[in-house]
This record gives sequence, C-alpha cells and structure tokens, in this order.
Amino acid sequence: MKRANVRAKSDSTEYMSKRQKQTAFLKTLILHGKMEDRMELQERIGKAERDEMCAWRALGLVSLLAVFCCCGICYSAVLIPEFFQNSPHLVVKIFTGLGLASLICAVVFLFSWLWYRGVLNRVHEECRRFVMATFEPRSRAALAQSHSPTQEEQKGEGTSAGDKGLETDPTLVPAYQTYSQLFGIRRSS
Repeated sequence: MKRANVRAKSDSTEYMSKRQKQTAFLKTLILHGKMEDRMELQERIGKAERDEMCAWRALGLVSLLAVFCCCGICYSAVLIPEFFQNSPHLVVKIFTGLGLASLICAVVFLFSWLWYRGVLNRVHEECRRFVMATFEPRSRAALAQSHSPTQEEQKGEGTSAGDKGLETDPTLVPAYQTYSQLFGIRRSS
C-alpha cells in the first residue's frame, strides 16, 4: 500500500513543471511560520496561481479560435470559386471578423498572463523572504548554542586565554546574509 502511495506521489511530481515544483516547495516551507502570516501567504499564492492559470487557459482558447478562423479562411479560398473577386461571402466575413477579434483577445490575454506571472513572482519572492526570516533566527540561535560551553565545562576548565570570550567571539557565529544579498548580482565597477 505504501509503495502505491509513493508511486502515485512520484507520478504526480513527474508531470509538474519546474515552477509548480518550486511553488509546492515554498508552500511546504511556509508551514513552519506563524499561523496568520502562513494563511495569508497561502491564500495569496493560491489566488495568484488561479489568476495565472485562468489567463493562460483563456489565451489558449482564443489562440485555438484564431487558428480555427485561419483554417476557415483558407478553406474558403479553396472552396469558394469567386473568393478572389470583389464580393466577399458571408462566411469569409464571419471568419475574418472572428479571427481578428480572437487575435486582439490573444494579445490582451497574453499581457494579462504576463501581468499575473509577475504577481506570482512577487508573491514567491515574499514567500522566500518570509521563509528566510522564519528560519534565520533559529539557525543563528542553534549555531550559537552549539558553540557555547555549558556551565559545568566552564567551571571545570577555569578561565584561560583561549576560553575567554567564547560566547561573544564573532568568528564562531557567522553573519548570515539575506536571500536577496546571497543571490544578488554585484557591480563590478
């Protein structure tokens, strides 16, 4: 039974795009944060994904309609004998009008998809900042705690020059950079 569940999960991740995998990973990481912040981010991610997919599907639909109209005009050119004469038929007018309208809609939906994609990118960046802010204090505290000696070790060893200032030594606890600083592009001049 467990193998079937693992196989079903691996099959569902096989068909996910890189972006969908990244979103799923961010949704998983968000679960470690505060409840109210987590719920807000999850809602914003869900809304941004729905809006992007809606614009993408509308773009696909009007593009399909444009292709259908183009095929209709081509068949009309072949099947209607007086197509190249001055009097266009009603079918040609319908296909031309519908094709032009679908091309205009395709351009509008393309730009709306790009807009919603940008919104989703901004929400992803906000999620990354949230995750980094959530995990950063914990990792610093855990690192500082692992390097600080216990009270029993301090009493037993006494105070020597090497042990002095072990808790406040800046070389033991490295300064972590934020996500944007870590992966930011630096100027060369």
